[in-house]
This record gives sequence, C-alpha cells and structure tokens, in this order.
Amino acid sequence: MVAYSPIIATFGNRAEQFLETDSDFARYHAKLNKKLQHLRSRCHLITKDTKKYASKNKYGEISSEDYDNKTKLIGVLILLHAERDLALAETLKLRARQRGKLKKSEEKVLSTRLKKACKTADKLANVTQNESQWITRVQYLAFAKLTHAEYLINGKRFKRKDNAKISNNLALVFATLEHLKSLNLLSEEVTDNIIDKYQYSLKLFAGNLMTMPEINNFIVERVQSEENKEDELAKLLLDNKFDMKKITTSTEDQKATTNINWRSFNAKIIDAEVAQFLEQGLSIHPTQIPQYTQKLLRLEKALDLHEIYIANHGDQDDVDEMVENSSENNQIILAYIKYNILLTSISRERDLFSHLWNQWLKLNTSIPSKLTKFKEMARIVKNLTKYLSEIMELPGVYSDDELLSQLDLCRLYFQLFLNTGCLSVLYQSKGRYMEALALYVDAHQRLENKLSEIGTLDEILLPASLLSSNYIQGLQKRIENGGNSVIALAEYERSNRSDNLKRYDLTVIEKLDCRKIMPTDIQLKNLFPLKPKVLPVPSKPTLFDLAFNYITYEKQETPSPQVKNSIVESNSLSQISTSNEQTGKEPKKKRGFLSLFGR
Repeated sequence: MVAYSPIIATFGNRAEQFLETDSDFARYHAKLNKKLQHLRSRCHLITKDTKKYASKNKYGEISSEDYDNKTKLIGVLILLHAERDLALAETLKLRARQRGKLKKSEEKVLSTRLKKACKTADKLANVTQNESQWITRVQYLAFAKLTHAEYLINGKRFKRKDNAKISNNLALVFATLEHLKSLNLLSEEVTDNIIDKYQYSLKLFAGNLMTMPEINNFIVERVQSEENKEDELAKLLLDNKFDMKKITTSTEDQKATTNINWRSFNAKIIDAEVAQFLEQGLSIHPTQIPQYTQKLLRLEKALDLHEIYIANHGDQDDVDEMVENSSENNQIILAYIKYNILLTSISRERDLFSHLWNQWLKLNTSIPSKLTKFKEMARIVKNLTKYLSEIMELPGVYSDDELLSQLDLCRLYFQLFLNTGCLSVLYQSKGRYMEALALYVDAHQRLENKLSEIGTLDEILLPASLLSSNYIQGLQKRIENGGNSVIALAEYERSNRSDNLKRYDLTVIEKLDCRKIMPTDIQLKNLFPLKPKVLPVPSKPTLFDLAFNYITYEKQETPSPQVKNSIVESNSLSQISTSNEQTGKEPKKKRGFLSLFGR
C-alpha cells in the first residue's frame, strides 16, 4: 500500500538536504515558496484581482469537502505553508544561537510565525479529517502536535511553560515515530533526527527524565492514559497494533557492571546509563555517512554521563567492592570512550575521502574542476590528520608502541595517497614533470622508512576500512607505476631546462664548417637558427662632432677702449695686415662630410 508521508515531505526533506546553518534554512524557505506557488496554481487558488483580494480569497475557504472531492494536493499545500513558517523560525533560532540572544524584532517575528504555523496545522488537521489511509492521517496529526509543542516551547514568551501539554504532545509524537519505524514506514534516519532534536525538551518538561527506560515508560503511559482516551492520534495508534511496552528496571540492573577489555587495560563500568549508551553506540555499524551522526551522539552522551559520574564519585574508592582502584578504572573508561569517538570520526572522514576519490576518478581533463576537488580532498586529509594526532595523544594510546606506530602509518598513508594520487596528476597536467617525480620519490622514501621502522604488519589493530596490508601494497604500486610513467618526461624536461641556459650556442647548421658535430648537439629545437641572436659586444664610446664645420658665426666688432697702449696697437695692426695677406693669397676651403674630404 502506497501512502503519502507528510513527515518525510517536511522533516525528511530537511535531513536529506543536510540543513544545519541559518543560510541553509533560508534557501530551504525560498524553495518552499516556489513549491507553494506551483501548488496554488495547480489547486486553482490564485486570486488575480488584488484590489478585492479579501472578498475573493479562495485559500481561506478551503474545507474538508475540497480535500475529499477535488484534490489531495490541498493537504500538501497547507502542510508546506506550516513548514515554511517553521523553516523561518529555525532560521531565526540559529541566528540567535550564533549571536547569543534574540533581538526584540526577531522575538516578535518568531512568536508570530509559530502562532501562524499552529493555526495552519489546526486547519490541516481539520481539512484532512476524512483521510482514509491511517498512515497519512497519523502523520498529519503528529505534525500538528509537533508544531504546537514548538510554539509552546519557543513561541510563547512566558516564564512558566505548559509542561503537561508539551510533554504530552511530544510523547504522542515519539510514539507515532517509533511505531511507524517498527512497521518500516519511516526511515531510521528521519525518526532519529526528530527524536534527537526534541528529546531534551521531553526530558525537561516531563519531570527530568534521565534514562532511556524512563522515557520509554513515560511514552507508553501517555498513549494509554485516560487523558488521551479521546485523542484521535492515540486512538489510531492503539487501533493499528501499537506494541511499545514498559521496561522494568531494578536496582540490581542499575548497578550491573560491564567489563571492558581494551588492549592491556581492563575496566568495569558501574553506571548503568553509561554502559547503555556506550553499548548502543558500539552496536551501530554505519553503512552511510549520515549514520555516523547517530553513533557519535550516543558515544558523546556516554562520555558526558561518565564525566558527571566521575565528578560525583571520583573521590570514592569504595564505590564498588569489585573495583580495586576506582580512579584508575574511571580514567580507563574515559580514555576508551574518547578513543571510540575519535575512531568513529576518522571512519566518517575516511568514507568521505573515498566518496571524493570516486568523484575524482570520474572527472574529465578540466584542470579547474580537478583543482576544486583536490582542495576538498585536502581538507578531508587535514581533518584525518587532526583526529589521528588527537587519538595518538590519549593516555592509553601513546604508551602502546604497536598501536601508536600503526596510527602514524595510517596518517602517513592518507597524506601520501593525496600527494601521489591527486597533486602529482595536477603537476603532470601542467607539464611540470620534475615536481611530479619529486612527489613520487619522496613518497617512496617516506613509506619505505616507516615500514622499516614498523616491521611486518602481521596484526592490524585498526579497523580494516582505515588500514590494511592491501591498502599499503596498493599505495606502493601506485607510487612505483607513477614514478616509472613520469621519469622519462622529467628527464626530458630537465634537459630542456639545461639547454635553455646555453642560449648563445651555435645551431647544427652553423657548426657545419667550424667545428665537429656531436650526437648530443642534434636536437629538434637546435637544427638551424630561427631568429637572429643578440651576441655580447664590447663597447667603446666615440664622439663625432658632425656640426663642427657647418656652423658660421657673425662677425662682431668689439668696441676699442679709449685709452690704448701704443705697443698693443702696433702689434695688433701688424697681425691684421699679415692675416689679410694670407687670406688674399689662399682662399678658404670648405671641408666635406665628417671633415674627411674637401670640396
């Protein structure tokens, strides 16, 4: 039986699009606006006469008869209207979380939008009251109750909240989600996302529920209580094989110990809640990247609870007679939980790296796309290096030489894989073969040195997805094949670089008559001269005065002084007479060009 799922259309769509920041929810809000425009057009609810919009408003006149007789898309339209208001509320909440508080204007908008979402959800429950498929009807009612709980928690600005109503609505919603998940009608990812988001609120408003059995028992009590006997959602759950049962807990179960055997350390978990969350986290084996979040949430919860336990019972060595040294036992458990958290984070980054590597192999020869993908992979490798460095600093790890060496080898593996698999390819595409060869040679030396330090890898202590002998052998083959494929091109590039320095060498044709030609002199770029070469010539400055013989000066008579010496006058007169005689005898000749030839 195929049924429409309102939960998947709203919260499932959020999980699929990985909405985490305020900008993500803002884009999601814009997408919902476009969807609503198309739905209003499909349902013929657009009012074109804007002057008389209030009197001709078709959306406000929708009833259950329209949903039953005309189209089921009316329910989807009202559902997405409420989801749009909730998306805006999430945007404002995330912005306030980054800032530290809500602005007054944001408080008003948040309260108004959540109140409007409640009215829309009530209208949705009223319009779809005759829905024949109980699966769809149950989800419509659960969405309405979840919207009311959101408004009571964040919309109403009162100091005293309506704890009973909030906890009752959340309990019925949780019961609906668990029941649909047990029937394989909702995915575990969507269910866990909603439960993880509102579980703290349920614990807070239901009377400080602490353990998972207490939460489970509270949900069962709310579904079967007399107060909800007339509630439609509780009726539908009970009529469709709702089988959640109470979990009985005894004091002996709460004090039961759980043994931990981790390398050379042995410890016992005394707190039952820590053991429960740790067991839940370790029992999850993710096959997809979003599933790592659920595992990390449970492990981090176990870590928080154990830190609280240490703060309360850290100084009491006689908490349990079976534990000899309580403080050392607690520190071993603390290191073990941190080790699993970091190892889970490393496995998640490893899966992301594998996903990006598959995308890299499918890329074309476009350098910008490869460069963008390389930056993404480099960021993942940086995260892996960070997590591996943190895990190597844990108290139970840095004292274990074998585990420490394998973690260091794992860190080196990812770095060399990125250099030889991506960076060297980028260098080759740019024609820089010597740099690519240098990366292969460096990777070969570093890997061989590390393997010689470790010795044989008989027993791998890390998960097989992180480190294995096949991975190391594959990396060695990649380095060897890559180096062999680029060594000839690198040698040719090196020879070309050395030839560029001999720019004044003669070509082969120029050497035919003057010197012996060697085989090394014959190159494609040096057969004959293609353009004139500028050779160094020693320079000696020489000055030629070209205008010396072509400048004539006008004769200027100098005024004679009034008082002249007779001797000076006689000498000057004699000189003038002799010069006149010479000029009369030999006429003056003009010299030619550069004063070399007469004319």
